[in-house]
Amino acid sequence: VSVIFLLSGCSSVQRGTDKAANKTDIVERSIDLGVGYLQQGDYGRARANLLKALELDSSSVRAHNTLAIVFQKEGEFGLAESHFLKAIKFDGEFAAARNNYGAFLFSQKRTLDAIEQLQMAAENRFYNRRHQAFENLGVAFLELGSIESARVVFERAISLNPNQSRALLELALLEYDAQEYSRARTLYLRYIENSSQNPKSLNLCVSLFKRFSDGNRVASCRMMLKNVFPNSNEYQALRDSDRE
Repeated sequence: VSVIFLLSGCSSVQRGTDKAANKTDIVERSIDLGVGYLQQGDYGRARANLLKALELDSSSVRAHNTLAIVFQKEGEFGLAESHFLKAIKFDGEFAAARNNYGAFLFSQKRTLDAIEQLQMAAENRFYNRRHQAFENLGVAFLELGSIESARVVFERAISLNPNQSRALLELALLEYDAQEYSRARTLYLRYIENSSQNPKSLNLCVSLFKRFSDGNRVASCRMMLKNVFPNSNEYQALRDSDRE
């Protein structure tokens, strides 16, 4: 389940006096620096800049949201949750915070709580990352074994973003399990157009293209699974099946 980092771009804050404008600029710059350091893995500098922003604007939802992610990365889960909740308290329509809080809850094995937050993020029609929220929601539904619900939201994800990689792969796997092999192949081929192979996709490739008697593709995927991911569960299972 993925989180979203937000850079400010154009500020939507209405500015009055020069002093207020300067304060707003400092807050936004501090948050953007915090996001940048977070993306670089420099959590100390990220935290310092975000705390600076909150000193100037204690109700900044972007600062609380980003600081929550920093604390999550550092394993400070109580602090992370408190800042996610503050972001949502100050702006319940801030879908990025709900998506990120949902991802956090999922990582804490609180799947039902995660689904509640992810649904609210995905239902926000003005959220420009709805496809990510739908994908995250699908992963959470899979964790519960709610296959049809997962299928529906993965379809929504790829309707909003045809290259939404995990949604494509998970849908391909669901179609394979449903014995809809032609659609599974179509989805898989769309997936590999823009995404790197991983053990799950390579394992699907081997199983799927056996159904189409495509020996060359099966051999290629088996070889890549063996050479690139020799310690993966997928390769170990494939090797064990060969011995039977």
